[in-house]
Amino acid sequence: MISVAMTTYNGENFVLEQINSIFHQTRNIDELIIVDDHSSDQTIPIILHLMQEHPDWPIKVYVNTKNLGYKRNFEKAIALSNGDHIFLSDQDDVWMENKVEEMMRIMETDPQIEVLASSFDLIDQDGRLLEIDEDPDRSNHNFLLKKVEKDSLTPMSLEEFAYHNYFQGCALVMTKKIRQLFLENFTDIIPHDWLINMLAAREGGMVYYDHPLFKYRIHEQNTIGMTGEVEKGIRAKWSRMNDLKIRQQFAKERMESLTALEKIDPDFFAKHEEYVRMRDFCKAHCTYLENKQFFRLLFQNIDPDYKLLKPWTARMYDLVFALQKGK
Repeated sequence: MISVAMTTYNGENFVLEQINSIFHQTRNIDELIIVDDHSSDQTIPIILHLMQEHPDWPIKVYVNTKNLGYKRNFEKAIALSNGDHIFLSDQDDVWMENKVEEMMRIMETDPQIEVLASSFDLIDQDGRLLEIDEDPDRSNHNFLLKKVEKDSLTPMSLEEFAYHNYFQGCALVMTKKIRQLFLENFTDIIPHDWLINMLAAREGGMVYYDHPLFKYRIHEQNTIGMTGEVEKGIRAKWSRMNDLKIRQQFAKERMESLTALEKIDPDFFAKHEEYVRMRDFCKAHCTYLENKQFFRLLFQNIDPDYKLLKPWTARMYDLVFALQKGK
């Protein structure tokens, strides 16, 4: 049985196209679970109308009475899914017609794979393909911090997810085993997809397929992980440089990911003293940025953890930010 767990929230502009792409696959799914997070637009009427037009499509819709936030909303959608394999879906992407068939072929060929992530094509709000500056030492449109061969299958280790999340939830299909582990270990400290990737890597079953199987839409309500890639120009860069949240982002994400890692595998965490040092460093770093403590940030530059956290350009930006008193 194949399930798709989709969450929606004020997605009236895109949800119809996404659902249509899910039901025009070369391999059929068995159920689409939609959990709406208390939308205030026409998302639910659009879905209900679509269900009337296609009564043969196996769609189940649940509407929250209050907003849960995207992490807990996905937890609910995953809990309601019954499949042996569960695909995750955002409301605003578009699946290529062979996504389910291709990913299931790989999963069924290698039963050791617990979670499979695919690559994607990037589109704008009107569905036009977007181009970004690709780092020659990275893959998956710069999400994956290493170079892999095109169309290859790459196992991912738990260590790799200690500091970074490389794959969006909409890129994933998981087994029922990981679904259960996810529900047992759920935390909203980190995004749901990061937790899923961690759990699969802990089980030795996290694999990346370097082949685009969906179109990942970037628009003003959805720029997670891609803002710096799609916004160009000196003004945009200067604005990001002087944004406290952006300056703290990497450190906070690292603190949160390490806290989640300790929660799901305390023995693994305890064996890596560098994780404890890094979490302490990041906590201090966020405090120094918030209080614009220039000399403390300057002194941090002799700490090797700073070099692991940020490139030299970002470290210099931190110092410039700290000098912008009162801004």
